[in-house]
Amino acid sequence: MSFNCFSFPGTNGQPLFDDGRTSCPAGFYCPNVTSTVAASSPRFCPPSPSCIIDRLTGKVCLPQGPLEPVPCTKGYYCPDGQRMLPCPKGYYCPIGSSEPTPCDPLGVCPEKSVNQQVFTGIIACLLIDIALALYFAVQYIRKLKRNNSWGFVVRTVSKKVSLTNLSKTMSLKNLNKVDPAIENESLIFKDEEKAVSPLVGPESLQPLVGSFKKALNGRLIQMDFKFENMGLKLDSGTVVLNGVNGTIRSAKMTAIMGPSGAGKTTFMNVLCGKVSRTSGKLWVNGKEAEVHQFKKLIGYVPQEDVMLRELTVKENILHAARVRLPRSWTDKEINDYVDDLIAALNLSHVKDTIIGDEIKRGVSGGQRKRVNIGIELAACPICIFLDEPTSGLDSTAALEVCKILKQITALGITVVAVVHQPRVEIFEAFDDVLMIAPGGRTAYLGAAAEAQSYFEKLGCQFHPKANPADVLMDILSGKAAANPESLVGQWKKHTIEDSQKPVEDDFYAVVYPLNTERGAPFWRQIIYCHNRSVQQQFRTVGSFMLECFVGFLAGSVMGISVSSMNALYVGMFIPPMTVLSPATFEWVVPVLSFITCMASGLAAAPAAVKVFSEEKSVYWRESSAGHSPLAYYIGKNLATIYRLIICSLHFAAALHVIGKPVIGFKNQWLIIFVTYIGVYGLSAVVSMLVARENAPLLAVVVSLFYSVFSGFGITLVNAWKWGILWLFDISYNRWAAEALYSECVLPFKYLYLVDESAKLWGYTLDRVGFCLGMAVLCGLYWRVIAYFLLILMHRDKQR
Repeated sequence: MSFNCFSFPGTNGQPLFDDGRTSCPAGFYCPNVTSTVAASSPRFCPPSPSCIIDRLTGKVCLPQGPLEPVPCTKGYYCPDGQRMLPCPKGYYCPIGSSEPTPCDPLGVCPEKSVNQQVFTGIIACLLIDIALALYFAVQYIRKLKRNNSWGFVVRTVSKKVSLTNLSKTMSLKNLNKVDPAIENESLIFKDEEKAVSPLVGPESLQPLVGSFKKALNGRLIQMDFKFENMGLKLDSGTVVLNGVNGTIRSAKMTAIMGPSGAGKTTFMNVLCGKVSRTSGKLWVNGKEAEVHQFKKLIGYVPQEDVMLRELTVKENILHAARVRLPRSWTDKEINDYVDDLIAALNLSHVKDTIIGDEIKRGVSGGQRKRVNIGIELAACPICIFLDEPTSGLDSTAALEVCKILKQITALGITVVAVVHQPRVEIFEAFDDVLMIAPGGRTAYLGAAAEAQSYFEKLGCQFHPKANPADVLMDILSGKAAANPESLVGQWKKHTIEDSQKPVEDDFYAVVYPLNTERGAPFWRQIIYCHNRSVQQQFRTVGSFMLECFVGFLAGSVMGISVSSMNALYVGMFIPPMTVLSPATFEWVVPVLSFITCMASGLAAAPAAVKVFSEEKSVYWRESSAGHSPLAYYIGKNLATIYRLIICSLHFAAALHVIGKPVIGFKNQWLIIFVTYIGVYGLSAVVSMLVARENAPLLAVVVSLFYSVFSGFGITLVNAWKWGILWLFDISYNRWAAEALYSECVLPFKYLYLVDESAKLWGYTLDRVGFCLGMAVLCGLYWRVIAYFLLILMHRDKQR
């Protein structure tokens, strides 16, 4: 047999082994090399022009001589170099296989398979999606059943009313009368928002008395204030408050009134310690102190209805109670108290209704305002401040809120509220009123019932049919005959008897321990915040499904791109077969890593910024009330893990079933999972720095830019030369890319010089576990930065 090369018949080629070996290397096929013929050692022959073209394009050309080895063809395996056998069913054989590789349990490998098609991820996604679909279907059916029962009551009651009372109601002679049967009828509408029930009365507060006494160690402690020369001057030199003096009586409802810009809200914020005053003194129960020292015993109701709109009425109030009530209370005691509180606020009929917003319908504006108050009453406070609790409500809803506030003073709670142009009944419900003139100066502080007579003595006129509160506002704003400057001067000359109650000697001895004992333990707050966040995600299932779909779509697009390529990695053959190597394609896997990082950012960043950006105002409120910021932050982050697992699973499942990469599914998913962890951490930082409406776009842009640190474009080798390798080391993309590179090239270490390929990019092979751990640490690193931004920015709103 002639062993001459095909393109150069005059030569039989160059021996590949110096020792004259007559066997073919593992994974190579050379049927003419045999140990019985000494001259049949593997040889390299000069390539033909067509072979040169094939090798330059990364293809393996046909043998150029009878003794030249070639890698075992894809879909086949070569156990001894003499035989090339088809890959059996249930196995797959990539190029250069010396033995078939078994498929995974959930993989599909027909005969002559080059790689396996694994359905593990798709099956897992289907099981999860079906379970979630069943859960939400059950919840929806329960909701329909509740609605049907309400509809039945509506039809029954409506029929009764229409048959017995409609003619009486519509008759001309009874237009000015209300039939008792109709007046006492409690209508239950199908729409929860329109349910009609009587206003809260003193009897509905009786169950709360025992709870308040228990929360205050068996006593009803009262708090009053005395302030002297209270002032606030801004850095710009503007004087907002100027020498406000007076007292606020305990267990009374005090209104703060004045024209717009007079400093009403500013005074209240200065009084309760949210804004630092520049002058003046404050006494609490006869002792000079600051209100923020008792923050766990104080309630502050902001003007805006700051609460989680995805939760129900009870869930919002219950969370506040769990976190702020004494840690000695049991879950049953907390639940019973919350139910009593909801009943006292006249919210029992809507306690299981979500708060809702402008898009998703929930409770009414008046009900939402009462929930806003209930969140603070949940802590059993001894004093509560309210910033315009009636703003944005109609007169009836505003009156109902004020009646509730009036009733809770019977529990010993001191109520201080900023009000703006109240109706007559609301004004008369207040015990005292502080009237602030423009410039933050006191024009009157005393009983609300005596305000009109005081100003009449100063020459102000009140029309008999006019609302006294409206007239007083006109007087303070200078629209009446009186001059606001003269009113301030007259009040300084006016002396009234100090109405402050005698100081209890043991007030501070009791209050300080109470303030310390309030609040759930740190670990329980983590659990409460975690559970609440999970409940939020269930209520916003649409956005969750959208994120899963976007991840699945991104994985599908990448899978299609991968499947269209002949191979993800082509390196140089191991010695001595190196001279037979085709042109390498060592850049494909780094590009895949780069695109994976980009796709993960695109899929995860828009949803990631919403974790915190959508509820920063809720955090500020809770932090100012004594919640643990760290517990809140840990709980929220722990609750996102489930979302990260499921969304990254959809991404990896689509990529793996379509692209069929050589990497195993478990490691493929872990790499995408840790990338999602990093994206969520980086997006958390973005959400702390920019406004909510700008955060999604900026998070996507930053995530795309951050993909540069994957090691493609700027390699780790170049980064080390330029002294910026540390920027890559703190990037989750760098470690995820290295893990992916290692998983994609190491399966071919029997065929290619994978270590030389890794050196080209600066990657270190065979440390996937370490890389995954480092990627997680990088995600935690960004979360730590986000936490410090959370607690350090907007400090004034957390006081």
